[in-house]
Amino acid sequence: MSTARNLLAFLAIVLLCAGSCAPQPAALPGRLQLSNPNFGLINVEAVITANPDCAARDDGYVSTLEFTMPNNATKFIEAPPGADICWRSDRNPGRPVPGRWSRWDRAYLVPGKLVDATL
Repeated sequence: MSTARNLLAFLAIVLLCAGSCAPQPAALPGRLQLSNPNFGLINVEAVITANPDCAARDDGYVSTLEFTMPNNATKFIEAPPGADICWRSDRNPGRPVPGRWSRWDRAYLVPGKLVDATL
């Protein structure tokens, strides 16, 4: 009887150790749903970053996306866990001037969740 009990205890320990060594599932990306309900065709710059400064391109910076959005368009952008998405658009959407952007907006993302935002 004690041999069977020892064998069960040993198997339980082996199973616990094996379970703790198993690879953990990868964290899901955070997602931003960015919509343009108010403007005609507009230029947008989006930055994926963990840096608190959206304009910084050093520690925490992941990538920059530049795109145009027509009226009533929606764009989905994914960011790795720990990163957020900042975006800005033409300062004057009706008369855009290259390099003249609006202020930065930021979506604070949660892994596996969708954040909805508008320009």
